[in-house]
Amino acid sequence: MSKLLKSIVSMAIAGAVSTSALAADGTINFTGEIIAASCKIESGSGTSVGVGNAIDLNLGKVSSDSLGGTAGGGIVGGKSINLNLDCGGTAAGLNSVKLQFDPSSGSGIDSKKSALLKVTGGAEGVGIGLYDSNSKLVDLGANETIDGALVATGEGAETKYTAKLNLRAGYVANGDAVKAGAANGTLPFTLTYE
Repeated sequence: MSKLLKSIVSMAIAGAVSTSALAADGTINFTGEIIAASCKIESGSGTSVGVGNAIDLNLGKVSSDSLGGTAGGGIVGGKSINLNLDCGGTAAGLNSVKLQFDPSSGSGIDSKKSALLKVTGGAEGVGIGLYDSNSKLVDLGANETIDGALVATGEGAETKYTAKLNLRAGYVANGDAVKAGAANGTLPFTLTYE
């Protein structure tokens, strides 16, 4: 066997041994439960629910001048999103439903203000803010949720469960210079139950 071939075989054996010697630095333990609750989303005024529970909300055309006065966290072009959940009889034993957002699967988090959804399409200096029913900005970067109580009506086998999740969305200046352009965004969400 040539010296070069021995050297290559030795390096291959050393590489195979070194990769199998890696040790785990920690463990992630996942817990959870799959439940039968299933709520159908019905929208309130100003929004429409399409295929796969896609909610279309037009924030309109907003002047860049109106965004100049939002340094204090104001909202421009705010539109209500009133979601009425019809859970039928599937939510027995549950008390609340949470709307949890996944911005990283959508347009992403605004790089200047992590509470905001990043816009796509050319506009700059602005993000999309979501506000709960108390007019508090929902921090998308901190995984905050919109919560609603499940309300039971009827008795026995005829019991039906509903919930209301109300929020507002609008453009919010992020601190950079505002540049005109399309300001679109996508924000996937999941309903979880407690």
